[in-house]
Amino acid sequence: MHRIKGPPARINALAIIAAAIFVTGCSNNSDDSDTAGQDTGAPAGKVCDGTLDPTASAALRRLAGSDRFDELTGTNEAGEPNTFSLARSVKHLHDEYTKRSACRLYKSGDNSGQPLLEVRFSASSNHPSVSTKASSNARVSYPLGVYALVGSSGADLFFRCPTKATTDNASVGDTNYVKAEMSAIADNMRGNSVNKDRMVVLNSMAKAIAEAAGCASTAALSTQVPTANGN
Repeated sequence: MHRIKGPPARINALAIIAAAIFVTGCSNNSDDSDTAGQDTGAPAGKVCDGTLDPTASAALRRLAGSDRFDELTGTNEAGEPNTFSLARSVKHLHDEYTKRSACRLYKSGDNSGQPLLEVRFSASSNHPSVSTKASSNARVSYPLGVYALVGSSGADLFFRCPTKATTDNASVGDTNYVKAEMSAIADNMRGNSVNKDRMVVLNSMAKAIAEAAGCASTAALSTQVPTANGN
């Protein structure tokens, strides 16, 4: 039998090209695996429509023990995106709960389905009584806005911000206050300043809402969260 031979130079060239493709493919796969997951989610300063200032961004990272986050996607009952929007939040201040824009944050890579925290805003005709009593481990109050309290399940911050109902069938009529409400279980948080860090995040978002609603001067929210009452 005669063995069929191809031109030696051509065979060698093809072998070199095949080897190069193989090495390049392996190299690319290695790079992908090394960076997998690193670019998912968004940094703290980019979530919640950019309402977290540098101090609040650092507080969020401490609470989460992470620096990348995801927001809820899809649409709400108003047919609007679930991702938080300052404009939509102000627009729906007087509407029912399910129509209000909420910032629902998840740690990137967390598949538990449980959000790290959720923040939303609503118009309010009044606010709870301010207490200057010493704070306890379970309830910590701050001299911020007209009322600010952190508890085991989250935080509330009321501030002066006169707003008018935008429709005749609004859930709430004209009001003088806005309530910032955070749902965030303390036991699910990390760090040594869980109470203050939650209020720092909420205060930063509240300042952004006050600015968007045109009541920043009336709200007079501090840039930095002060020492808790009684401390």
